[in-house]
Amino acid sequence: KMTILESLSRKSLRYIATIGISLFTACKEVKTEISDVLHEDGKVVDLVYSPSNHGTGIGPTVDLTGDGGMGIAVTSVDIPEKYAVVFRCQHGKFIIEGTDEKYKNLWSRLEENQEVDITYRERYKITYDDIDNDGKKEPIEKRLIKYDFLDAQPKN
Repeated sequence: KMTILESLSRKSLRYIATIGISLFTACKEVKTEISDVLHEDGKVVDLVYSPSNHGTGIGPTVDLTGDGGMGIAVTSVDIPEKYAVVFRCQHGKFIIEGTDEKYKNLWSRLEENQEVDITYRERYKITYDDIDNDGKKEPIEKRLIKYDFLDAQPKN
């Protein structure tokens, strides 16, 4: 059996360890931050439309577990239509694609080889730390992790 003193001693060590780890890791703070809206000149390289596909079919199946045998399976397909636009800009080529109205509208108002004003935001992971012990955390690392496409408007 454990004595009361031993029990308190073990609990105290756990609390001290937890506080120590908390103090050590509390120094640095990592945040995701998003830039203001940015603009970039671009060009529409390609417009892609993939029609919806719906249906049901019956076909053979093969048992690949080693027991052998064949069977019949009913397969349903329900793929929505998809709209995509391929752009070229200073960052290279990129594609914007989706199935909802937002992508359909973008796809329908653009033309191949059209010059566009692309709006986007940059998403960063920024690590902050109080490196000069003044009580204020300063950024010590800033890493671009993603471009968030917002829109593309034809240029006149």
